[in-house]
Amino acid sequence: MRKADERGIALLLSLLVLALLTAIVLEFDAEARREYREAAAFRDHVKSGALMRAAVQAASAALQQDFLRDKRSGERFDGPLDLWAIPIKNYAIGDGLLSAKIQDERGKLNLNDLVASAGDPIQSKTRIDRIRRLFELLQINPDLVDALIDWLDQDDAPRPAGAESLHYQSLRPAYRAANSPLQALSDLRLIKGFTPEIIDRLSRYVTVHPIEGGAPVNINTAEPFVIQALDPDITSAMATEIIQGRPYKTKEELNRIGSFVDIGAKLRASGSVYDVKSDHFSAQLTITVNESVKNAFVVLHREPNKGRCTVKYLRVF
Repeated sequence: MRKADERGIALLLSLLVLALLTAIVLEFDAEARREYREAAAFRDHVKSGALMRAAVQAASAALQQDFLRDKRSGERFDGPLDLWAIPIKNYAIGDGLLSAKIQDERGKLNLNDLVASAGDPIQSKTRIDRIRRLFELLQINPDLVDALIDWLDQDDAPRPAGAESLHYQSLRPAYRAANSPLQALSDLRLIKGFTPEIIDRLSRYVTVHPIEGGAPVNINTAEPFVIQALDPDITSAMATEIIQGRPYKTKEELNRIGSFVDIGAKLRASGSVYDVKSDHFSAQLTITVNESVKNAFVVLHREPNKGRCTVKYLRVF
């Protein structure tokens, strides 16, 4: 009887040891799998970072190749049918996939134009009126332009509907008006009255590049509202007719639009208001490596003479 009990106890101990060993093995296996997943995720993160740098170079190469092709043909214009304008979806690059969309930043109104001609009151008023017209067309309160100008200009005197540092220092957390050009469109979130919804509505039609402002709008890539904002005499129907006639190889080709002849002559006489080519482009890039996804927004400046591109702004997220 005693031997049977001992055998029972031994069996019980054996089962207990086996259960403990099984639990240890399973725990070890789970830990090993977790560490493997973390190592793989880190590997993919590093790879996606390296491939993102390659993606920026690929966008630059596409812009340069388009420049060289135009140079060979002798036609210097940028339009929606150009090589750079073709979106890329899940293109194999290294161990990952690249999706990219390049846009012409010169097809938008530059918010930094609001103070780019501060020394010329007439030119300054004309540019302010353009931005106000765009806001009205987008059904955004044009009084917000006052707050925008106060953020950009170098004085501390608020405009009628604007705000200077005195206002921003009353907020929590407190900060000061930049009194300098916008470096990124996301800076708008700091300005009085600019909600995320308003910024999102504006983002398709405005830019901050080049930072110094003063660049003409590319009529070949501009949205209808942007074209209308250029001059109060440009109607919706005229803007639609202009878009239907694209691309234009020279500024004078817009004379094909009979109703635009006098307006075009006036705009060309008043300075660099519109053009048919560009030198600032933005690219939205996505790199996917297995489960790792990395996005970037980059602004590239393409040299007008050689076509080489330099990065003016880069945000990776």
